[in-house]
Amino acid sequence: MELIVSVNSKELDKYLKFTNSFIIGLRDFSINYFELDLESIKELLKKYCDINLFVAINKNIFNDDLKDLENNLIELSKLNIKGILFYDLSILSIVKRLDLKLDLVYNQGHLVTNYNIVEFYKTLGCKYAYLASDITANEMEEISNKVDINLMALFIGHVVISHSKRKLVSNFYQHIGKNNKNELNEITEKGKDNKYYVIQNKQGTNILTKEILNGTSAFINLKDKLKYGILDNNLISDDVFLDVLKLYKDNIDLNITDDELIKKVSDLIGDYDGFFYTKTIYKVK
Repeated sequence: MELIVSVNSKELDKYLKFTNSFIIGLRDFSINYFELDLESIKELLKKYCDINLFVAINKNIFNDDLKDLENNLIELSKLNIKGILFYDLSILSIVKRLDLKLDLVYNQGHLVTNYNIVEFYKTLGCKYAYLASDITANEMEEISNKVDINLMALFIGHVVISHSKRKLVSNFYQHIGKNNKNELNEITEKGKDNKYYVIQNKQGTNILTKEILNGTSAFINLKDKLKYGILDNNLISDDVFLDVLKLYKDNIDLNITDDELIKKVSDLIGDYDGFFYTKTIYKVK
């Protein structure tokens, strides 16, 4: 497995000792990624000419987005881009219609849950699939055994629970007649102790787990099954994140054992393992 970092800035030097693969969002077209506009992406690729860069275009696309989207895809197809993470099917349509030389990552969030849907999008030309965080490690392994496609999954990071186009934070504070100046808000699930981050920007509102996903034991079991493991620096301090990234790289390079990796990462970020070992999706019988 290779490591991909979802970055929190355009300064990539801090990561390069551990990986040369990165995800960056296209400004105004991505959800929950550090964003750069097209010209800044071009500059980044000139500065770091040997990196593998995945560009996330994972927002819902509306009619008035289509012209800009098409122009951006055309320009991206001229660059040395490793792949485009897409959510909206308009991207697949434009790439096929214009025969753009772009490798596509099927990235429809909570929908990428089984080998049939992954296989279907492979037949449509997708080279990669980003597996949902809602499925177990065993289900990810089953998909890898049944579909010949490059798979990736998130192992470290704050997991996106939901996204709404609506401005939920500002609407709430307007409703109660108060001002809110916080960029990062927090809510607690009713009747439970679960806490979540709520972030609003011009694309809408994201709700993320406050706990950092620690998928290290799943990573160990899936190292030979998935092509890429994603570590997301968003909302995690650089000191902690870089320590975790180094540990993952050391494990891949056989410098530390699996048990050492599990223990040391747990000490840094806790033991929240999401749904890797908790089944949440059931077949109707």
